[in-house]
This record gives sequence, structure tokens and C-alpha cells, in this order.
Amino acid sequence: MITEELKSAAPVYPFSAILGQERAKRAVLLFLVNPAIGGILINGHPGSGKSALLHAASSLVRPRRMISIPVNVTPDRLLGALDMAAAMKSGKLALASGLLEDADGHLLLADHMNLIPEAILKEIVSALSTGWIYLQREGVSAVRRSRFMLLAAMDPNEGSVSPPLLDHFGYSVTLDDIRDPISRAEIIRRSLQFERDPSAFQNRYRPQDETLRLRVEASAQSLTQVQVCADMIQLSASIAREAGISSSRAELSLIEGAKAAAAWDGRTEVTSADIREIAEFVLPHRMRHAMEKPRASSSGSPDQGNSKQPEQSLEDHARSSHMPPQKSPEQKWNPHNPGNDSSASHYANSRTTDQQADDRQRVSEGLEEWVLLPDETYKIKPLQLEGMRKIDHEGSGKRNKSRANQKKGRAMGYMYPSRNLRTDVAFDATIRAAAPYQTIRTKRKGVAFAIEFDDLRQKKRENRVGATLLFVVDASGSMAARKRMTAVKGAILSLLQDAYEKRDRIGMIAFRNNGAELILPVTRSIEAASKQLREIPTGGKTPLADGLVHAYKVLHTEKRRNNDTLPVMIIVTDGRANESSIGLTAYADIWNECLEAAKLIHAAGIRCLVLDTEQGFVKLGRSRELADALGAEYRFLDHIDDKGIARAVRATMK
Repeated sequence: MITEELKSAAPVYPFSAILGQERAKRAVLLFLVNPAIGGILINGHPGSGKSALLHAASSLVRPRRMISIPVNVTPDRLLGALDMAAAMKSGKLALASGLLEDADGHLLLADHMNLIPEAILKEIVSALSTGWIYLQREGVSAVRRSRFMLLAAMDPNEGSVSPPLLDHFGYSVTLDDIRDPISRAEIIRRSLQFERDPSAFQNRYRPQDETLRLRVEASAQSLTQVQVCADMIQLSASIAREAGISSSRAELSLIEGAKAAAAWDGRTEVTSADIREIAEFVLPHRMRHAMEKPRASSSGSPDQGNSKQPEQSLEDHARSSHMPPQKSPEQKWNPHNPGNDSSASHYANSRTTDQQADDRQRVSEGLEEWVLLPDETYKIKPLQLEGMRKIDHEGSGKRNKSRANQKKGRAMGYMYPSRNLRTDVAFDATIRAAAPYQTIRTKRKGVAFAIEFDDLRQKKRENRVGATLLFVVDASGSMAARKRMTAVKGAILSLLQDAYEKRDRIGMIAFRNNGAELILPVTRSIEAASKQLREIPTGGKTPLADGLVHAYKVLHTEKRRNNDTLPVMIIVTDGRANESSIGLTAYADIWNECLEAAKLIHAAGIRCLVLDTEQGFVKLGRSRELADALGAEYRFLDHIDDKGIARAVRATMK
């Protein structure tokens, strides 16, 4: 383990040497002046300088040290655990301090915060809010005091953080993208100079950093003299209310941040300009989640009757600018008798204009392609697929935590071992079991702590296995009818967000025209997924069998690469297949080809979910038949809008 001396000796890039990022640097300085705002979160792409900025801040608050939280930190290391060396020496229970206790009076850095397990983050923000660490685990009960300054950094493309955790961060700032070639070249030059001779580089910027350090200290000391009048408090409350934020932490952060801004500028009274400046740091990360609440609870809203107006406008616009030209009524398709012209004519007379347009889109040979933007993503309950996937060792499963008897996974307590298996010893639990008997046990020469066979305890581990989620999306003309593809894309974006938060890998296949295409190779990049999903063109025929076979091959390859992964296929289609890659022309033969592909997938043990998007006066029910052949969960999307999709997906998320 790296000692604190080595950590403190590591050279730190000077704060004044950071080029640009004036908003982020001001936010950090105001946070150092008044940490009462809560934590500070810096967002940015890889290589944007997030960590360098936060580490540089530590040099402005000497003699405080920077203590880092590793992404894979364990609860024992974070909160503290049994000090085995002291216990074995004295025969009594003793506790070793954790990182949170060590951070008392210092700075705590959580780099890549969104990759830290949520349970660990909850412990961190709880200690930040209360100033106390509560340790209640494995027979150990302790309370420790810890007051620290929390600085965090994350790349939003690597996943998000839940709103309750984000609310504990007073400031959230996104770093600017520096595109000017001259500025970028200067950043490179400074980095090379720092790497070549850190001491000389630090000496060059030491006067500027020392000036900032003294100003931070002076501003922090003058905080008690800054006054906040009733009008400024009312303004803060009004701004937070207009932003739709319910948490009172927003107003408190606004006030504390405005006090820091006034102290930094040498004033003794908070102004409205201070409040509005700080609002840019305090509100955006809270507003993103606050704006989702009306959508989730709009079912009983008085304005519900007008909720379809934007969708109608979008459809009218798309019909006028992007819809393919309509053909004559004689070319309409009768789902029950495609070759009967008289039946088609009778069927057409009983259909509305929109319904006739839908049917023409289903079979038209040369449909024009167009791209539909997705609805905004919707908050969906976490994907919790039922059942356990059996692998060699007992208990390992999918993305849920599951008990495991092999030496893999996070240790989550202890258990009594079986008579035949006494490996993977939980030393802390074993020592606690043996400690009360040390005074009455006979110890052999050279033995300081006597442990008997019955004292042994085994670690109880939990293993997490990610899933490979492959979305198989029907992008044909039938899926584009009524522009329901916009709502489907929006729902899938939300599922992709959930998939990344669960550390799963995601991919997507779109099938249309004469085949299927792997639009998004299996990845963990939510940015790439969102971009590719937004740019899917729609139109053409429905080669459903091609999509299923292609998806099977992709998941089979992923399974060979990682045997522990749980393959999951999510199919979004109306089931109206009308194209075959092997030259079949009869609709019955095309459908049988789809069923054979589905049986192949089912035999491979791939879990599936079918979202049925079929609309229109006559429904064939092909998607349900497909789900039966796949052995899959089936959900019919009765009303194709955001609420209809959200309800259907929530039902499958349990």
C-alpha cells in the first residue's frame, strides 16, 4: 500500500497553471472558501483535466491533505474494521480507522464517482451531511466523528448517479471543451514541461498559487461578517421553486455559495448578482431530475386532455415533409387475403385515411427512408430480470447480487463453514469468535493468540455478473407508421441508461429492407448508444428472421468471450414479417422462417423480452406467437406514447 508520505511527496500540478476553465476554477475556489455548501462535482470527458483540477485545489488549503477513495474500495476500508494485529497482541477487540475517519479535517476525493458502488456513495454522503460515521457490522458497533471536504469527478458518459446522491453536492460544474488549437497546444506544452521537471514548473507558478491560497484563507475568515438579507433569502427560494426543485438543500447551497462569492469579492452583503451566479452551479444537476417528475405523475393532471397535441403536431409535420407519397387504393394490403383484389377493395372502404396509409407502408417495395428523433428518455424502474443463470459454481447469477461459494466477489460478512470446506477464512470474524476464550486457553510456546477449529468462520461473498443486453429493433416501414418509432426510441434510450448503471454491456441491431445491421456493437458507452439510436433510418420491408439470426450470432459470440455474462435479447417489433433473406415469397413461409429462428434462440437459453408495437384496425398477433416460440416475456404496447411504453416496460422490470 502506498504510504501517506509517498502520496504527499507526489508532485501536484499547480492550480494557476490550468489553462481556461474559469467557471470551474471559480466554483472550486468558492467551495474552498465555504465548504458548507456540500460537496463539489466536476463533470467532463476523459482527459479534460477533472482530476488535475481537484488535486491542484488541495495545494490551496494547506496543511490539509487529499485522501482518495478508490473505485473498488470495500466497506471495511471505508468505514473501518477490526484491527487484527492489535487484537492478536492484546486479546481484545480493537478497531482500525477507515478512509472516512482518516479524512477528518482534510479533503476527500472521489474520482470516477459514478463507478463507485451506490452503497459506498451513500456512506460517504451520509458522513458528509452528519459529520459522523456509524459502523454497525459483524458484531462491531462504533461511532466516529469526521468533518471533511468532498470533491468528486466523473465522466457522464460512463453512467449517471441517482438524484438523492447528487442532491448532496452543492456545486456541479461541467468543464468546457477547449477547441482553440492555440490553447490546446499551450496545454500540451505545459503538461510536457511539468512532466520533464515538476519542481521547476511548480516554482514558476508558486507565487500565483500562494496569492490564491492567502485570498482563500482571508475570504473564509471574513465569512462571518457577510450578511444575507430577507430579500436575498426569498430570491433563493423563488429561484429554486421556479426550477421545480423540492429539496431544501438547493436554497441552502445558494445562500452559502452567495456568501462565499461576496467574501471573495471583499463585500459584507450578498447581492442578487451573487445568487444568480451561484445558481448556475447549484441548480442544473438538480433540475434535470426535477423536470422528470411531472411526466411520471401526469396521469391525473387537469391538462391530460391536451397531452397528445405535441404528438399530433409532430405527426402532421412528418406527414407533410417526410412521408412517402401515397399510392392508389387498389394497392392496399388485406392481412387475411393478400392476393384477393375484391377483398382488398372492400377492406379499404372501411378504413380511415391514416389507417390506409399505415397499410400501404407495410408492403410498399421502395419506401422512402426517413429518420425520426426519439422522445426524451423516461425514468424506468431498474431492470431486474427474474431467475438465476446456472454456471459452474453455486449461486452466481446475473446482474443482481447473489451468494457465491468460490473465492470471488465482494466479502459481505461471514458464515459458519461446512465440515468439509474450511477455506476462504474470515479472519476478523474468526478472531472475534476466539478472543473471549484467550484467558482460559492453553497456548503453545510462540503462540500469541490461540484459535481452535470451531472458531473458524468463512467469508460470505456476493458476486455480480453483468448482462449483455442486445436490442433488436424493427426499423421497417410498418414500425414507422404513425411515427410510433419516436416513442419506442425514447423508451429504449431509458433502458440503455439503466443498463449502463448496472454495469451491463449494450448493443443494438436494426432490421429493415433486405437485412439486419449491427448498428451498435456491444459496448458500455452510453454516448455512442444514444448517438447511434438517434440516427436510425426507418422505412422498407420487415426482415424479422434476419434480425433474430443476426442477434443470435452476436450474443453467441459474446457468450464465448465471457462465459459469465447473461445474454438478454429485447425485441421491438409488430411481428409483420414480409421479407426473407433466402428468397421466400409466401407470407406463411416467411413467418415459419421467423419461428425457426426463434426456436434456435430459445434452445440456446437466451432470455428474451418482446415489445409488441402492432397497431391498426386488424391485429395479427404475430408478436405474441413470436414470444411463445422464444419462451420470452411479452408486453403489448396498447397506446404508443411515452406513458404507454413506460407502463409496459415497468411491468417487465419487476
